[in-house]
Amino acid sequence: MSMLKSLYVRIKIQKDNLERFLQDKPVEATVDQDWTSWWDSRDMYGKQPLSKIYFYQTGSNREVLATTANEFRIGKEEQMEDGVEEWIFCVVFFSENYEESLAMLTWLRSIAPYMDPDGEGVALIYDFFWGSGVVMAHLEFTGQKVSFRLTKDIAELDPALLAAANNSMETAFDAVSAYYGETD
Repeated sequence: MSMLKSLYVRIKIQKDNLERFLQDKPVEATVDQDWTSWWDSRDMYGKQPLSKIYFYQTGSNREVLATTANEFRIGKEEQMEDGVEEWIFCVVFFSENYEESLAMLTWLRSIAPYMDPDGEGVALIYDFFWGSGVVMAHLEFTGQKVSFRLTKDIAELDPALLAAANNSMETAFDAVSAYYGETD
């Protein structure tokens, strides 16, 4: 049985550029070598060749954030502090399946052109909650480009990255626990 994986995003981006991205419409992705290398490297039940990449068909990128309403039930958290050019976004209970994740990965990859030439960042879909250590997807942003890393297990991640992701997830999960009245 598949378990929900968590989504963690940390991108260095100017607030104005993030706002421009959020105002624009989601874009479609093209199947290319980066996508197929990642897809082919994943272990999944009944895998078919990657021939179509789903994308969010909303009026704006901001609406994508609204599709995962800021509810404490799913452990969603977003932050960008004034004066800090770093956007952090996470969802503790995000997705359990690769095909379902394609639209979010497409959306995340489309942020790259809005970043500064020296911008950097990371996005992970990984098993934070259930403990299997599986990394479903790992995106690396450098400048205005993004590419998949073929990371399969959290043991392959930089320990500082994993600690930052887990810290964000724990904060978001604390909100889930408080929502359901579960406190330590």
